[in-house]
Order: sequence, then structure tokens, then C-alpha cells
Amino acid sequence: MTDTHATAPLSLPELPRLLGLTEVDAPLIAAILAHTTPAGAPAPTELSQKRKKEIRAGFVLLKELGVVMSFTPRETHAVDFGEPLGPGTHVLSALFYYPEGSEEVEPYAGDAPFASTPVETREQALAAYGTPSDGEEEEGIVEWEQWQLEDRELTADYADDGAVLTLTVALPLSL
Repeated sequence: MTDTHATAPLSLPELPRLLGLTEVDAPLIAAILAHTTPAGAPAPTELSQKRKKEIRAGFVLLKELGVVMSFTPRETHAVDFGEPLGPGTHVLSALFYYPEGSEEVEPYAGDAPFASTPVETREQALAAYGTPSDGEEEEGIVEWEQWQLEDRELTADYADDGAVLTLTVALPLSL
């Protein structure tokens, strides 16, 4: 069970612990503020209107850090993943880590979620996570693989050369 009252911000690899929380839950607010406030700037105590608008639009980009936080409306989250952990209207439903960067964000350079090292290649993913529970291979090239870790689904999407394009962490779909 996630503690919805703790306010100490989590590191980027720890963010998957916040999945299922809403925009009004203190740990999620603390994480967004910690990772979107420029170094040396006074730390705000609440989300700006800009951040609230980003959440309602579905995404908070941690541009310089290489991470995207994905939000879904409460009703959608409840159908797909079960009842949200917090009382708000928008739920953190997925996290995307981009080791090679993307059009929207810089490369993610930290330890991967659920790992104590960076995961930038398929070999590193297999070493960190073990045998995947699912995946897809076409013409000898592995396109993606998925693991079940700590009640979360982690999916690695690969480039043709085996580089990790995206690590996605989400709650498992409710059946």
C-alpha cells in the first residue's frame, strides 16, 4: 500500500511507487515539484496552474531528466487499473523513461526503475530484470519485452540494434 501522506520527494527510479495516486496526493505533488523546480530556485509548495493544466492534458514532461509522467481521468483509470489510490480527478497511470531521449525530452541517464544501474540495452534489461513474461520478436529482432515487478508492469521497447528506446512502468490492467 502506498503512503499517500508522505511528502519527501522520491528519486526518479522510485517514481513507480506513485502509480495510482492523483494530482491532490502529497507524495505525487512533492515528486512533481522536486523534479520540475530549477536548481537554486525557491521550492514551491503547490502545483502551478501550468502543471495542473499539464496533468489535465495527460502528461507532465520532466524534459531535462528524460521522464514523462502520464495521467488519465479517474473514471478511465478505474476501468483499466482499478480504483485510484487518491481522491483526485487525474491519476498517474504510467511513467516513461527515455534512455536515448525523444523529441520531447532529453536522455534519461539515471538508474532504471527496479534496477540499481542504468538500463540502456536489451542485455542490460535482461541482466537487471531476468526472463521477461511477454514480448514480441519479428524476423529475429526483439521489439519489446515485459516484466512483472513489484505489482507493476515494466516494458522495454528496443531499437533494431537492441538499444532501449523506452522503459514504461504502469499498473497491470485489471481483469
